[in-house]
Amino acid sequence: MTGPGSSRFPTADLLHRLRARAGMGVAAAAVALAGILACTGEVDSERGIVDEGGADAPVGETAAESDRVPDGPRDTGAGAPEEEALEADRVLAGQGDAAAQARLAEAHYLGRGADPDLEEAVRWARLAAEQGNARGQGVLAAAYNTGRGVEQDFGEALRWARLAAEQGDAHGQTVLAYLYANGNGVEQDHEEMARWGRLAAEQGYSGAQGFVGMMYMFGRGVEQDWVTAYMWLTLGEAGGEAGGARAMLDELAGRMTPEQIAEAEARARDWEPTRSAAF
Repeated sequence: MTGPGSSRFPTADLLHRLRARAGMGVAAAAVALAGILACTGEVDSERGIVDEGGADAPVGETAAESDRVPDGPRDTGAGAPEEEALEADRVLAGQGDAAAQARLAEAHYLGRGADPDLEEAVRWARLAAEQGNARGQGVLAAAYNTGRGVEQDFGEALRWARLAAEQGDAHGQTVLAYLYANGNGVEQDHEEMARWGRLAAEQGYSGAQGFVGMMYMFGRGVEQDWVTAYMWLTLGEAGGEAGGARAMLDELAGRMTPEQIAEAEARARDWEPTRSAAF
């Protein structure tokens, strides 16, 4: 199921709007550009992808970098201030607690509750990952995939992403989907891209939801289906993909009938994640 429009995706106008938003520091727009490249393989010239600091952002720097990584609830006491929770994690992490180490890694990697410090993020992520903690493995996979805090190494990204993904970690699943999409560290395989992307999206992970929406939008790894694409992009936008998903939704809306849009919105309202995930 596609729609009444017939012009080619991605349109020059869509790419222009996304590049403009990315250039203004809208990370989700950079994510969308990376997703287009991964899903279509047709916009290699559109490498003006910037992250929030203005540098070139590697393909696969997904919204996973701006979301909490699901790996179980943070048990620091009801209503505990973030700073106190972080200090409690430092104590636990120093005692070898893998879950606390992973939370510290995430806090430093994303700059949430702690100063951004990629070297510290990688240090704590590795300690957690080597204990088998899926959240730590997911953060470490992202670091190796993007070269943030560590020398870029797609082989290591693949190793840690697969370990995290096979434990059900949505961050690891999303990184793994991007690795398969781009053939980084593994043979390019759009069916595997779609499989791992959907597993993450179905958990309610907004970074993966936006990416899966693009898969259905462009028909890469799945049969093209604009209604399903609109549903996933709507869910992604609701979860924090504003700026990237919105541009895609606007593009699709111009090609779909009102009935198709209504169906997609209804499906998004009725959608429920496959499991409860703590983001």
